[in-house]
Order: sequence, then C-alpha cells, then structure tokens
Amino acid sequence: MEKKNDKKIRAILFDIDDTLFPSGEFASLARRNAMRAMIAAGMRATEKQALAAHMQILEKYGSNYSRHFDLLAKKFPCQNPLRAIAAGIAAYHGTKTSIYPFPHSRAMLLRLQHAGYLLCVATEGKALKQWDKLIRLGLDPFFAHVFITAKKSPSFYRSCARKLRLPSHECLMVGDHPRKDFLYAKKAGMLALLVVKGKPMQKSASKEMLGRLSSLLL
Repeated sequence: MEKKNDKKIRAILFDIDDTLFPSGEFASLARRNAMRAMIAAGMRATEKQALAAHMQILEKYGSNYSRHFDLLAKKFPCQNPLRAIAAGIAAYHGTKTSIYPFPHSRAMLLRLQHAGYLLCVATEGKALKQWDKLIRLGLDPFFAHVFITAKKSPSFYRSCARKLRLPSHECLMVGDHPRKDFLYAKKAGMLALLVVKGKPMQKSASKEMLGRLSSLLL
C-alpha cells in the first residue's frame, strides 16, 4: 500500500516527556508520594508546606539536581534527617518504576515501524535518565537512534539529520513543546507535529497523535 507521504518523510523523531508518556502527571505523583513519606519518617511539615518548599527548590536548582530532599530536610525540623531523606528518595523512585506509556503509543510505533519509517528519539536532559525512561516504558526496541542533548536548539536537529544521513526535510519531529520541539525543528528544516498536552487532554493525547500521524503518513 502506498504511503500518504507526498514529502517523502523517511525518519520520525519523538520527544519523550509528555509525548510518549505523561511525564508531568508521574512527576507530580512522585513528588507528592515523596513528601508524604518524608513526613511519615519524622519531617515536621504539612504536605502543602513540603510540596511548596520542594517546588521552590525545583525552580531554583532544576529537576536534575540530585539533593532536593537534602535541602528539604534542612528547611523543616526532622527527628532523623537521614531517615527522612532516604524515605523521600525511596518513595520518589518507587513511583518512578510505575511509569507507563500513553495508551496507543506502542500500537502507533509498531504501525509506523511496519510502514518502513526510521523511528528515533530526539530529547533533552541527562542521557542516563532519558534512557532509563525509555527502558522502563518498554519502548526502547522501537527506536533505531536515540539523540539526547543538554539543551535543544536548531543546530541539535540539524546534527540529528546529519547523523541519519538524511536531508532535514525528510525528517518529522513530534513533540509537545512549541519552541523546543516545533519551532526549533522547523528552523532546522524539518517538518514538525505538535502534540497538545495538559491535564484535560492527556488521556486523549496519544490517540490524537496517532490519528494525525496516520492521516499524514500511513
């Protein structure tokens, strides 16, 4: 069957967070579980106070900072700070192990793979953390190439196309961020598809993406 692909797209690059799985939803749940565990382990704060303080730490140091809970245990009185920190870490990582892809993600990737498209990941963050997500999600076997950068830019996307030995216009970027995933990819000469996100949309996000990709490519 001939593809509906007038522009000869050969490679499709996906972001991970809030594109292949609802990362915002899981991050929020993991933070809440961590705060509850720290409080249960003797940190004297309400859940609301702890969450607000943790959000301030995130905004100041970023999500990749490794000592969030250490700073939190210094901010509030703790019967045993090390116990509270360890409880928070255990609860956070325990929640992380339960991550799962958006519904329809596997079916979508399988259809695209069978249709002959080269499937790749193009994401930003710490490489080990991004690989960990892909493996926990069980999606890593679908991707021929995984491109990870500390910070996305048009030059990152141009580099991806060069490594794939394809002209940029034969690559399609799929992601949720209007600037990092859509605008930068377009500036690099790629086609781009923006996934609508947000809590009211998250349950249907992957279904919408599947429909749009199917109508464009399959």
